[in-house]
Amino acid sequence: MRHGPTTARVDARASHSPRRDIQGLRALAVGLVVVYHLRPDSLPGGFIGVDVFFVVSGFLIVGSLAREAAKRSTISIRAFYARRIRRLLPASAAVLVAVSVGSVLLLPQSRWQSISSDAFFSLLQVQNWHQALSAVSYAGATEAVSPLQHFWSLAVEEQFYLVIPFFIVMLVVAARRTTRRAERGPGPAPERSPGRYIVPALVLIAATSFLYSVYLSNAEHTIAYFATTTRVWELAVGGLAALVPPIAKLPGRVASGITWLGCAAIIVPAFFLTTDMPFPGAVAAIPVLGTAVLLRVGPLSLSTPWSPSTLLSVRPMAFIGDVSYSLYLWHWPVVVFAVALLGRAPGIREAFGLGALSLLLAAASYRWIEQPFRRRSPRRPAENSAWVGYRSAFGLALALAACVAVTAWVPWQVVETKRAQLLVELSDRDYPGAQTWSTHPRAAPLGLPLRPDPSVAMQDVPATNAGACGVYDPATVPDTDCWFGSPAAPGVPTIEVLGDSHAAQFVDPLIAISRTTPLRIHAMVRNGCPFALTPPRTTTTVYSNCSSQNAQTAAKVIEQKPDLVLVAGMRESSYQKALGWSWSPDASLVDGYAQSLSGLRAAGLRVAVMADLPYPHGNPVECVQRYGRGDECTTAASEAFEGGKDPLVAAARQVPGVDVVDLSRLFCRDGACPAVVGNVLVYRDNHMTNTFAKTLAPDLAVALGLSP
Repeated sequence: MRHGPTTARVDARASHSPRRDIQGLRALAVGLVVVYHLRPDSLPGGFIGVDVFFVVSGFLIVGSLAREAAKRSTISIRAFYARRIRRLLPASAAVLVAVSVGSVLLLPQSRWQSISSDAFFSLLQVQNWHQALSAVSYAGATEAVSPLQHFWSLAVEEQFYLVIPFFIVMLVVAARRTTRRAERGPGPAPERSPGRYIVPALVLIAATSFLYSVYLSNAEHTIAYFATTTRVWELAVGGLAALVPPIAKLPGRVASGITWLGCAAIIVPAFFLTTDMPFPGAVAAIPVLGTAVLLRVGPLSLSTPWSPSTLLSVRPMAFIGDVSYSLYLWHWPVVVFAVALLGRAPGIREAFGLGALSLLLAAASYRWIEQPFRRRSPRRPAENSAWVGYRSAFGLALALAACVAVTAWVPWQVVETKRAQLLVELSDRDYPGAQTWSTHPRAAPLGLPLRPDPSVAMQDVPATNAGACGVYDPATVPDTDCWFGSPAAPGVPTIEVLGDSHAAQFVDPLIAISRTTPLRIHAMVRNGCPFALTPPRTTTTVYSNCSSQNAQTAAKVIEQKPDLVLVAGMRESSYQKALGWSWSPDASLVDGYAQSLSGLRAAGLRVAVMADLPYPHGNPVECVQRYGRGDECTTAASEAFEGGKDPLVAAARQVPGVDVVDLSRLFCRDGACPAVVGNVLVYRDNHMTNTFAKTLAPDLAVALGLSP
């Protein structure tokens, strides 16, 4: 059986017979992913199954396109995309519609819009970039997991296949032109293969993408994981495995031994790799090259009874490989919905049940959705009407896209009508919020609807969330940006707000104060970065960019000489819960805060720090949607302030002249911190809703000496 060219160019005569071992390899890949998602502790590196899929896809698709180009000196672009549509879109559209409907039936309204957005991003094949850009922010890290998150890998493939056919055609055209020029010159007959540039070009693409993957995985881990540019090399390696010539015809036993090494390169890392590692950097080469070995050498080992390729070819593995695409599509929504309904990760028995349900849905999807559409091959184009033959495939794409768009738009619009409430100023009498427990308390009327509506609470965010003001970088954000409150005028005091996203929450209360007391507010906050000169760390990464940016920010603040510097930030225990960050004993968060505060005070600035807020249990928004305003959503004060010492307050006690403001009495009473106070929803996650934050304004003004 021939599986590639016999020279360093693409052989137009090469062809592929169906290989059941490839289906078994797909089964192995999807099995790793499913087990990882069901029981991540059991298989922490199971995510490499996606990398196996990429290599297999490149082997089949790039190899097929290259051989077509070598044989016909061109590629039928319309036929290629028509096949992709019929192969992939019906099943993915069914899952997108099912998830949209399931979200309405099973999930709280607070999640409808984010899932609708994911449906649109998945439909447009850009979910990977949406994941990359949202996951790097602190807000993205605290949101509930999307049931459509797994569409990121499909987006990577489709973005690659949007470009690669045209790229190969360009290489073929270049080869033809080079041949024509050589034929007109003296010398021996030139190499005439139209595909002779394809393999060198793939080598160049793979090498460039791999080096960039290594760099970005170490520099921006989360972006690198989802980026197309860091995954292209895996698809290119698959294409090379299909096209480069074999070194020699190996004996069966030797080939079997080599394939066992390839199999081990896939399975062993699945038990040891973790998402904390810089992936898909250099370490991803292990499963990628292992997969390429199995694809390339596997056929030579089929004569050996116990070779991996022989075992992968058995009927059960081939069946799972057949349904692997649908299984990948269905299993993740099943897991996410199950976790939402159970309120916890599934146990072992539940995991087996969810796996069986996913396989059942996959088999049904394969039988009644995938196969019927795949069997309907596009007709041969009529003369002088090239698009006629493929109109059914492209018409199908438009129809399915419209169906997905409408199904996703309806829940989006339901919530959007409620979002308008966020722009309405609430009555202090009807919605006193924090003023219910203030020094001069105001009673909250009964029977009024909760504000903000829980369905839009996650969008009730501070003014700093607009533009770059929530991710302030002193090197890139102009000093004229991120100013709020009163216009600049002589005698109007200025306040600089420094810290992380918990500091950003106090910008809008200050804006509210500025309506009665002239005040200019400059926000220099960065989500996920406490205003300390010691860097946070995880088990694998030290985030030195936070401390280095803080040093630059402090220099700017000292130069601007504001009337007050207000600093706030999460406690270390909260950072551990939210992001998995901590500080080493020899570079503690308290010391880092003390260094920052000392520098400001040494410059003669007035400095005040805010004691951190209570950290609510679970998801307060979803809890209120499920149970209302009852005690089920109340967090015990002992849990809300778990970790005891507030490092920012402790640092302030070490620096003479720093004021401490503690408003925790407006959140908790009698050892309990409820999710609703004064008809106002207190939290959107571990942050306040902006509606509740504004009700802090009177007490904050008194504490900071800003009362008129």
